[in-house]
Amino acid sequence: MKIAILGSRGVPNRYGGFEEMAAQVGPLLASEGHEVVIYTTSDHPEKTEEFQGCRIVHIFNPEKRFGLAAQFLYDLGCILHARRQDYDVYLQLGYTTSGVWSFLWPKDKTITNMDGLEHKRAKYAGLLSKFLLWSERRAALRSKLLVADNPGILNYLERRYSTPVEYVPYGTNVPESFDLELVKRYLKPLGLEPFGYDLHIGRVQPDNHVEEILMAAQKGGFPLISIADYNTRWGRSLKTRFNAEENIHLPGTLYEKELLNALRHFARYYIHGHSVGGTNPALLEAMGCGTYILAHNNPFNRSVLEDWGTYWTQVEELSFLLQRRIDTIDRQTASTMVQRRAALIYTWEGVAKQYEALMERLVAKS
Repeated sequence: MKIAILGSRGVPNRYGGFEEMAAQVGPLLASEGHEVVIYTTSDHPEKTEEFQGCRIVHIFNPEKRFGLAAQFLYDLGCILHARRQDYDVYLQLGYTTSGVWSFLWPKDKTITNMDGLEHKRAKYAGLLSKFLLWSERRAALRSKLLVADNPGILNYLERRYSTPVEYVPYGTNVPESFDLELVKRYLKPLGLEPFGYDLHIGRVQPDNHVEEILMAAQKGGFPLISIADYNTRWGRSLKTRFNAEENIHLPGTLYEKELLNALRHFARYYIHGHSVGGTNPALLEAMGCGTYILAHNNPFNRSVLEDWGTYWTQVEELSFLLQRRIDTIDRQTASTMVQRRAALIYTWEGVAKQYEALMERLVAKS
């Protein structure tokens, strides 16, 4: 099959979830003999025409001139280029900005991963929320097949649209080992030790409950490392409020995977606040690292973590959890089970095989 992967900022991954999916699933499909093309922004920091067996096509991204609005133009450039290539399958990752151009999608060849419930995110209120719901509907109706990465998203899409929907989870890698010395070197300037801190990693936005996590840590008093970009307007306001707290550390962003995985593994708790998206990559990565997880109580997180973590809703609940002592045996059991669950259910190899099966079924019917 000749497969196009659109909708991300491209590979190698320097950005987020869909980029990681493209970087993982694309090469696995290529290794099975398929011709895979991954669309990538022209301003990607790594200018490469090939990535692990996949061809890279760079499309002009005028972000420096138009800001966030440039994403619409980038998506238009991707689909106009892709239409001229006559791919067998068009795998569209998301619809937030690309849904505007869905009338250009070759419907009978398009599979769309519908991501999370974007219109319900707190940062997309008012008219923007209505636009995202409109874009979601256009994408759903202009696709031959929809993919949901979480059972909660699957149920939502099946109730709302007549387009067939399949469940394909997001994936993660389970590290074979964790570098204790690397973690010690990172923690030393902070005055911390392995298992002597809690960890949060995520985007600073209201539906990720970062404010609640910081407030609970402030009350609990146990050291918290929050790895995130606090340079947004709301992020700066939170940093101003909490940066003076001796037990709260806001070091900024970190992209070194080996260090991130080790920080997850050697944390006392990993605190997960995401509440609107489907299967969140950060949650799977924490599971793969065998971390004991305190997750926001919502159907998306529960469907992924099940009973192998502890759930919270309010600041007071999380603060109470952060102040309690967990039995070592209970922690080790939960950590072993979440890591095993990640290794059995959420492997990239399994995800790629499911996508390949869906694509072959689509091609057979066309």
